Amino acid sequence: MKRVTGLLFLLPQLVLGQDSWRGIPYPMNRWGVSVMGVKQTEKGNLTEASVSGKIKLDKLNKELNLNAEFFKPENLKVDADVQIVKVDYFVLPFMNLYAIGGELNAKVKFNLGVPTISLGPSLEITGEKNWTIEHEAKGKLYGGGALIAGEYNRVFSSLQYTYTRIEMDGDVATKSAEVAMGRLGYVVYRSKGYSVTPYLGAGYQKTDSSMSGPIPDIAPGVKDMNYRFEMELEKVTPSVGVFTVINDSFTVLVDYSFGDRETLAIDLGYRF
Repeated sequence: MKRVTGLLFLLPQLVLGQDSWRGIPYPMNRWGVSVMGVKQTEKGNLTEASVSGKIKLDKLNKELNLNAEFFKPENLKVDADVQIVKVDYFVLPFMNLYAIGGELNAKVKFNLGVPTISLGPSLEITGEKNWTIEHEAKGKLYGGGALIAGEYNRVFSSLQYTYTRIEMDGDVATKSAEVAMGRLGYVVYRSKGYSVTPYLGAGYQKTDSSMSGPIPDIAPGVKDMNYRFEMELEKVTPSVGVFTVINDSFTVLVDYSFGDRETLAIDLGYRF
């Protein structure tokens, strides 16, 4: 008989009281709660960048508008540490619904290239060196999704969709991301409530293509600086991982994604 097993990223939902659905047993305790730590480095390409603000000229006792356009911006890099709490429920033996919430600390570095700078209505100059902006910020994230998975003769596969909303403190940026993930693995060990399942995966990410927000004061006399960037982030990310069940109640997930979006995630969960 086919054993149907749902795995990975376990989280909220609907309550059904039976132990099986049309004779198919649920793979584990249907409720789950877990904590996850994520360390991520993400790289992307900037397709367009602009910076605006004001500059005060003390000698002339004047304040001029400053606008900088970067027609050949270079790249961006984001280093983030994320802490997430998850709640999940098996609606069906092969379907798990979940919700997430947490906080993040991020350091963003933009290599913008050489700007063309406009000061006021009639003065335009070309910069002589690359501009680089570094910024640290904190924020909150929340979201949810669904997982559909199945197992046959110890070979499992799964499809997962997650929507996440990220809101940074200080109105730096608001970012939404949609991620679709597919995994294929094999249960290398299973005995009396214990199992170990390594897997390979690939994810497709759709994220905001623009970002804007304020820039901290970068030089004396320069204020009210704001940026606007158009960007491209990597769409497909491969991954490897191991999912372990201990005594049918505790779960451990270690997942590593690589490429332009490099992520190490460790998830510790309890099912009840």
